[in-house]
Order: sequence, then structure tokens, then C-alpha cells
Amino acid sequence: MSYFAKTGFSAASAFPMQTLRDVVRERQGATDPQQLGDQPISYLGLEHVRSGSGELVEFAQRPANSVKSRSKVFRKGDVLFGRMRPELNKVYLAEGEVEEGICSTEFVVLIALEGVVVPRFLRHVLTTSFVTDQIGRFRGGAALPRINTGDLLSIPIPVPPLDVQHRMAAQLLELERELIGLRRRVEALPALMLEGLSQALIAGSDKLEVDQGPN
Repeated sequence: MSYFAKTGFSAASAFPMQTLRDVVRERQGATDPQQLGDQPISYLGLEHVRSGSGELVEFAQRPANSVKSRSKVFRKGDVLFGRMRPELNKVYLAEGEVEEGICSTEFVVLIALEGVVVPRFLRHVLTTSFVTDQIGRFRGGAALPRINTGDLLSIPIPVPPLDVQHRMAAQLLELERELIGLRRRVEALPALMLEGLSQALIAGSDKLEVDQGPN
């Protein structure tokens, strides 16, 4: 079933549209990491979020005092929207590997309103053309364009009934897990190919024994 249809340069939905400010609120908390000394923290910068998929990239905890600037606070279930060069589609859902911590002020930290919008659905809808098609008219700055929070919150998105959102979110979670598995497989293949070739040459075989992974 297709929930969304694209028409020309704008997207149309069979579901009601609401502005982001009607379905989220911005988390306002911030902290100065320098005051936390060398205790390990989870800090997310834009460089840690993969474009499109929202997966974490090269993330590791670090000493708090290694972060030199004031940072925003995020909690489990928050959605972090990268406002600098927003066309890069860097949107992270705070679940799984990193569920709470601090992040760059280049993120807008959004709290999905309970009973209105499901966080995982929200994360994904923020990467669709409903948002990306509208961002261009709001971006400011030539060298490092940004969208300000007020403009972001004015963007309308489709908001299906909660039961529909939950079903969509469950399907999206399964696809996220599939993507993670496929990416791990792709990353492992070069080493597996070399190992298979080496073993074949040692054994004098024309068959490469390469682990194909789960079907």
C-alpha cells in the first residue's frame, strides 16, 4: 500500500497534515561539558549521523572536557534533526546504542508529543520529501546554510492515526535492522573474499569458501 504520493515538486498525502509545532516540542536543556571534567559522555555531532538512514557512524564515548562548546541535552526517544546543511538529511532517533547524552547545537532536539506522534515514525517522516522539498526556501547562510527552529516547526507533515503510525513504525524498525545486517555484510565481504582466495590457493582448489551469512 502506498501511503504517500508525490505530485510535481510537492508531496501529497491521504492523511491529515499538521505542522511540526503541533506534534512536537523542542527540548530546551543545555549544558557546559567543561564542568563535567573527564567523565565519559555520549556526545553526538553531525559527523556521527549517517545521511538518510540516521545510523551512527564512528561513534565512541569521550571525556566530557574534550567537548569545547556548550551542548544540547537529549533523552531517550528524542529526535535530533541536523539543521546545518539540512539537505544532508541527518536525523537521529535516540534509541538503541545511544539513548541519552549531549549533542551539537547544530541539532534541533525534538520531543514527540505522546498520543500524537510516534518517535520512530517522526524520525522517518522528517527525511521524506514532505520536509526536504520545503527546506530550500528556509535555509539561510551561504557557506554553511542552516534552517532555524521556527521555520522547521512551521513545516507541515502527514500525521496518520496512532495505530497506523505504530504499524508503520514496526515495519520501519524491521527495515532498519535489515539495513544494519546488510551493511555489516558488505563491510565484512572484502576480508572474506581475501580469506577465501587465500584458502583456495593453499588447497589448490578453484572454489572459494566464503561465508554467505544468514539467508
